[in-house]
Amino acid sequence: MQDTMGIIVTGGVNYRLNELTMTRAVAALPIGCRYRLIDFVLSSMVNSGIFNVGVATEYNYSSLMDHLGSGKEWDLSRKVYGLFMLPPNMTRESVQTIKGEMDVLHGALSFLRRSKQTYVLLTGGNVICNMRYDDALEYHKETGADITMIYNDLSDEEIDEIRNVTVLELDENSRVTSMADSPRFHKSNHVSMSMMIMERALLIELI
Repeated sequence: MQDTMGIIVTGGVNYRLNELTMTRAVAALPIGCRYRLIDFVLSSMVNSGIFNVGVATEYNYSSLMDHLGSGKEWDLSRKVYGLFMLPPNMTRESVQTIKGEMDVLHGALSFLRRSKQTYVLLTGGNVICNMRYDDALEYHKETGADITMIYNDLSDEEIDEIRNVTVLELDENSRVTSMADSPRFHKSNHVSMSMMIMERALLIELI
């Protein structure tokens, strides 16, 4: 996947996790003492051959930077490409005005513009799974979609338990026809995994 780069959005304070994320980004949450949530996404990217990875941060990212270091643990300490921390693009006038992921991604614009890959894998940093993205990229190319979203099918009980999910409705061609964040009643069991593939040029245009 040499034609694909990665952007990981680390997330801010999760009030459902209370003190666990008051001083750290969600992606830096420890798992099993040794690991952090972001380790799963990084490992999946590297195992899929993605070696140009930007970590778009919001705030409270000091512990995340300490954990990631130069990226050597993931074979991302390289002369060409590698791992890059992308703090938000803050000015004196914009302090305290970050309202969503698009504001966070604005800090990644220069990184996106100087990269050479055709495609971007955009993902949250709080997804616990191990997967290869090769098939998803090939599917994206074959369908000619502007954006390909990766989702999982959950049971009604799982959706009700998680609550904070984005539910997708699809047509017979797997095209997304509607999306609902944390719906009270859901018509579908297709739950977004906060992972999507698009052309780098399109993401730059959207930002």
